Amino acid sequence: MPSEFVGHFTRSLTVNASRPNSPLRDRTSLQASDIHDGRKSDLHALLVKLSRDGSTRHDVRESIEVLRKISTGVFQSQDVNGVEDSEEAALEAAVVGKLTVALYADALDVYLRQATQVEAESEWWSDVENSRISLGLYLVQTLPARLVRVFKTIAETLRQRQLPVTFSSLSPSSIRALFPSPSHFTLKPGLLTTAFFPHIRHQPTLSLAILFPASTSQLSREDSSDSSVLRPVTRAYRRCTHSVTLFARFLSLPLELTRQECRHHRKTLEKLRDERAKVLGQLAQLRTPLTGLTSSSWNLSKMEYTSFLDTLSRSVSTTESVKLLPSSPLALLANISETLPTLDITHTQLLKTQYLLRPSMLTRVWPSLLVLPPLSLYVYNTQTSWVPAIVEMVKDSKETVHGFVQGWLVDPLLDVIQTVRAGGRREMLVHEEGVLADLESLERMTVSLARDTLNYSADQLEALAEKVRMGDLTPVMQVYEEDIRTPLRSALTGTLLRNAFIQVQKAKVDIDQALSGIDRLLKSQELTFAFVGVAPALAIVWTFLDLVGRVWSGGRGRGKYGGRRRRRGVWEGMRRIERLLVQQPSGPSPPSSDHDDAPLSALSTGLLFLSLTRLRSYALRYLPPNVRAPFLEDLGDLEDTSLGRDAKLRVVDRMWRCWGTGREGVFRL
Repeated sequence: MPSEFVGHFTRSLTVNASRPNSPLRDRTSLQASDIHDGRKSDLHALLVKLSRDGSTRHDVRESIEVLRKISTGVFQSQDVNGVEDSEEAALEAAVVGKLTVALYADALDVYLRQATQVEAESEWWSDVENSRISLGLYLVQTLPARLVRVFKTIAETLRQRQLPVTFSSLSPSSIRALFPSPSHFTLKPGLLTTAFFPHIRHQPTLSLAILFPASTSQLSREDSSDSSVLRPVTRAYRRCTHSVTLFARFLSLPLELTRQECRHHRKTLEKLRDERAKVLGQLAQLRTPLTGLTSSSWNLSKMEYTSFLDTLSRSVSTTESVKLLPSSPLALLANISETLPTLDITHTQLLKTQYLLRPSMLTRVWPSLLVLPPLSLYVYNTQTSWVPAIVEMVKDSKETVHGFVQGWLVDPLLDVIQTVRAGGRREMLVHEEGVLADLESLERMTVSLARDTLNYSADQLEALAEKVRMGDLTPVMQVYEEDIRTPLRSALTGTLLRNAFIQVQKAKVDIDQALSGIDRLLKSQELTFAFVGVAPALAIVWTFLDLVGRVWSGGRGRGKYGGRRRRRGVWEGMRRIERLLVQQPSGPSPPSSDHDDAPLSALSTGLLFLSLTRLRSYALRYLPPNVRAPFLEDLGDLEDTSLGRDAKLRVVDRMWRCWGTGREGVFRL
């Protein structure tokens, strides 16, 4: 079953191949059709079978065998004459077209799958190579397999020398006698070293330059620059430092050899990826001629089918047998259908024999499986010391969270809701009726004093009452000023006490009015104060939920557009595509007079398709429909093999402009 990318890439070919051009039949062909009805039925059944989705290699191989049996000979050889029934030949051409497209799609899928696998393995080795922790862990994980290879090497050497394999033969002295060290210093790896690090067999000498300290001449030059008094101390210090450094480098030698092994695997896989990508690019560049071939008339495409199938067969063949390829279309189809299944087997054997695949899952997890039982036993035996503390901590945490939610979140929110529902119906600091009563009392006390002391008329008393309501007590204050000149006499026989009580009443009225103003202010800002009270709790909850969302999105890829990690992968893919278009890998390029808009080489096309496959899979899985459709259109433009470098660079610029910024920033990190 071809991948989604291959299905999209060959969809137009499938449509063209499903529409055979049946020429008009004359009277002779009508008479001949009665003779060939059975053959036409078989051809039509093959066409219907191949038109169904999900055709397998077995179906294609069976269809080729059936077609070879019932074929009229039109596609058995390159002879273009002698066709008795043009409709039958058209049906046969349609079946051959369907088979060609199916095998072409299968070949694309095979090399795309192999290149993708090799690239993924290369990236894994690169990650291990660039991390000292990963290197150490990888060395520990593969230690049993390395020891097994060393034991096999010892056993084979003993068997070659016709010595018994016993426990005594595995002693250090026996191994030294079995694998003697050379009499002179050499960097050529021995059998045991090669067994422990298999990649060394591909190197003539060990790369151990990191082990050697600075040369003696350099040390002498450094010593000569010091004064004669400090020279012995400096020389001793430097020699000690070099000795310690050399010892540390010897300790890190296994880690360095492991790094070299990862680097060797990565480079080998990258070379293999380029080989698969080059074939993939050659196959992709065949889509344009195949499109014209499947849409041409049946009587004009026989020679073209032979030429195309010959090119396709030479592209997928890995042996020298391509020089002896058959010349008929059906024989070429049969040869391709037999070759494709062997490619996966050969590819897998190559990766396994050269140890290019990452270690198996069991190899990677056995240290954890080894540590887990004793760790679990230790945890179980010590549970009486830490379980109560954890339970108590959980209880305290539960109470803290409950108190926070109830006291700082739920209750304030309920108060906000109650404030909105109650409106102005709430408890007040002072009531308006009380303020009016105090003001009227002050007015009566002031008018009474003015009537008794100042002998005001009715009009003057009315004016004074109006002034009192406005807060002006000037006449009463003047009387008060006169009274305090002789306070004792005024207190006994005058109006000092009445004035004092009026001042007390005035202070009470002022306080009531101030409280009334504060009450109105609180009433107008009551909802604001309610939200201010709940805002800190809401901020804490929002921060916590945002943190949990980021962790969830980053770990499970369910954030916007797949999460930050996957968006970074898309960003790296776009950068790789642009870099590939700006600077093509070394290799033969198609001849063209215009180098700026020249077609891409086969290697560049294959590497481009690897990156586009990842982007298409990402878009189909994570992008919403309104963003996915235009994004896939841009990818389709990059997949078009008829566009040159300059046109594809303009497409890349458009993608950076449309998808790199703004609200729909797919590439935005």
